[in-house]
Amino acid sequence: MKLGSEVFCMAFACGLVLQPAPAQNSTKKIRQPLSEMAAKAGTAVPWRTDVATALAEAKQAGKPVFWYVPSVSRSPMDRKPEVDRYMMGGPFSWPSTIELLKEHFVPVKQIAGKDELSQQLELARNKFIEPGYVVLDGDGKALLKVDQLTTFQPEWFEAPLRRIVKQPTEKFLCSQFFSAAWAAYRRGDYQGAKKACDGQFVLAEQGAELAEGRWLRGVIEFRLGRRANAVKLWSELAKALPDHAMGWKAALESEGHGPFVHGFEDYGPLPAGVMGADPVDGTRAPAGVYSEQQLWQRSVAFLSSAHDDDGVYRDSTYDFGGTDGLPNVHAAVTCLVGEALLAAMARADKGDLALSEAQVATVEKLLLKMRENAMSDDWLALSDRDEIIWARAYALRFLQAWQTRRGKDAKAVEAGVRRGVAALIALQPETGAWFHEYGNPFAIATALQALHGAKSQGFDVPQDNIDKGLKALAFNRAGDGAFSYGQTRPGRKPRAKLEGAAGRMPLCELGLYLFGASDQEKLLAAVEAGDRHHKLLAAVRKYDDHADRLGYGGFFFWFDMLGRAEAIAELKDDAKRKQLAAAQHKLIMELPEFDGCFVDSHELGRCYGTAMALLCFDVLARAQR
Repeated sequence: MKLGSEVFCMAFACGLVLQPAPAQNSTKKIRQPLSEMAAKAGTAVPWRTDVATALAEAKQAGKPVFWYVPSVSRSPMDRKPEVDRYMMGGPFSWPSTIELLKEHFVPVKQIAGKDELSQQLELARNKFIEPGYVVLDGDGKALLKVDQLTTFQPEWFEAPLRRIVKQPTEKFLCSQFFSAAWAAYRRGDYQGAKKACDGQFVLAEQGAELAEGRWLRGVIEFRLGRRANAVKLWSELAKALPDHAMGWKAALESEGHGPFVHGFEDYGPLPAGVMGADPVDGTRAPAGVYSEQQLWQRSVAFLSSAHDDDGVYRDSTYDFGGTDGLPNVHAAVTCLVGEALLAAMARADKGDLALSEAQVATVEKLLLKMRENAMSDDWLALSDRDEIIWARAYALRFLQAWQTRRGKDAKAVEAGVRRGVAALIALQPETGAWFHEYGNPFAIATALQALHGAKSQGFDVPQDNIDKGLKALAFNRAGDGAFSYGQTRPGRKPRAKLEGAAGRMPLCELGLYLFGASDQEKLLAAVEAGDRHHKLLAAVRKYDDHADRLGYGGFFFWFDMLGRAEAIAELKDDAKRKQLAAAQHKLIMELPEFDGCFVDSHELGRCYGTAMALLCFDVLARAQR
C-alpha cells in the first residue's frame, strides 16, 4: 500500500455538487539536510572502512570484527540514508554501546558488495535486509548475523554482543543521579520520571551526567506529548556539549532525523525471554514470549505516548507521492491508531485488557483530540492529491468506529461522517477509479469499504458513485480473480497474475462483495489465495520499496493483512471462517518486535504497523466467534 487536494468546498449541507480536482502527483521530495553536528551522530564509534583490513587487525588483537552493514549491493530499499541515520543515531550513539564496540571489537562500517566474503555470508538482495551487522572472528567466520533491525533498545542490542565477548550485562542506567527517573520512565510513569529528573538535574550539570539528564528530560517531554519542549531540551544539549556523542544524537533528534522521534527507539524493560534469546532473529520477538493480551498492553502503551502535542502521529516518512503529501499520510496513520485505540478501550471495558486508570485517562484524552482532527480539514494538505485518499478514507473509518463503539456519543460525530462521505465522493473522478498516486483497485476498494460502513450506519451515500466505483473495480479483475496493480485502461484486459496479486485480492474482492457485486465463492477464493501466497509478501516485509519480481514491498504487508482479516470476517461458512482466522492469528503472533509492537517498512513506521496489527487482532477475534 502506498498511503494516500486542490481546496474544495464541503458544501454537502447546501446540496452543492463537489467536483474532483485534477491529480497533482508532484513527486517532489524536499528533505532537510543534516546540520554539521547531527551528521556526527554515531561517529564516536571508531569505524574502520574496509572489512579486510579490519579482519587483519582483529586477528592480531584477538578481537572479533563487528561489521555494520548499512546496505547491500543493488538493494531495493528506499531511503537508505534515513535508515542509516536511525542506526547511527540509535545504538551507535548510546554510551555503553560505543564503549563496548571500542574496547571489545574491531568495528567496521562498509556496504556489502559482490566480493567473495559478502557472497559467502549471503549479504545480498532479498537475503539480507538492511540495516544489520555481522560479527566475524579473525579468520572471517561468522559468529553472529543479524538483519532487519527496526526496533532499538540499548540492552537488547548489546546482549548478544556481550555474550560473544563474555562481558557482563551492563546496568541500563549511566549515573546515580537519574536512577529514580529512569526507573519511573521504564514503568511508564512519565510524570513521576519528570519529577524525579527535575529534582536531581541541578546536581548533575557536568559532562556525561549533563548529557544523560538533558537527554532524559527531552525523552520524557516527548512521551508526555510535548514534542516542542523535547526539541528545545535536545537543542540545548547539543549546544552545551558539541563534542559529546549524546550532543550529536540530540542534534539529530531535534532536527527530526533520529530513531527516537520516528518511533524506532525506546528504553522500556524487556522479558527475560527476549534478552537471552539465541539465535537473534532480527528485531522479532522469540516465539511464545508474549501472549496476545501482553501485545495489546505493550502496543497501547507505545501508541499512547508516540504522538505530538496535537494528537497527531508524525513518525512516518512515507513520501512516494512527494513530501507535500506527508500531512495526509500522518492524518491517515493517526486515524488508524485512533481506530485501534477505540478497539483497545472496548476490550478494557469488557475486562479483556488490563489498563491502569492513568492509561485509560491518557487514551481517552488522546481520542478526543483525534476525533476533533478527523472532523476537520485543518490538519490536511488540501493541495496534495497523491495521498489524501488515505486520510479521507481512514478518517471516515475512525468516525464510524466511534459511532459503533460509543453509541451514547454517536451524535458527536454524525456531521463528521457526512463530511467524510462528501469528501471521499469528491475525490472520485468520472471514471469511478479512486486513486492515490495513480488509479488502482486497492484505493477503489478502500474507498468503497469506507462508504459501505457509512451506508450501513444509515448515512446517505449516492448510489451513482457506488456504481461507478464498483464498475471501475470490477474492470481490474481477471478471470482467475486476480486484480491488476494499476487501473486497467479502457479497451484492455487486466494484466494480473494470481501470484503477484494474492496480497490485494481479499480487500479488492471484499470491496465488490460488500455491495453485492461478488459472492461467497469468489471471496473465499481470494482469501485462500492470500493465505496460500502469504510467504511471498512476508519475505519483503521490511523493505521500503517494491522489492521482488512480483512488485511486493513492505508497505503492502499490514495493509494486505488487514484486508485479508476483514474479508475472512465476511465468510458465512463457520468452519472455513474460523479456520482461516485462526491461521492468520497464528501468523500475527509470530510477528511482534521484541518490545511487543509491530512494523513492516521503515517509512510507514511502527505506529502504523502496531495499529494495523491490533486492528487485525480485533477483526479476527470477531471472525472466530
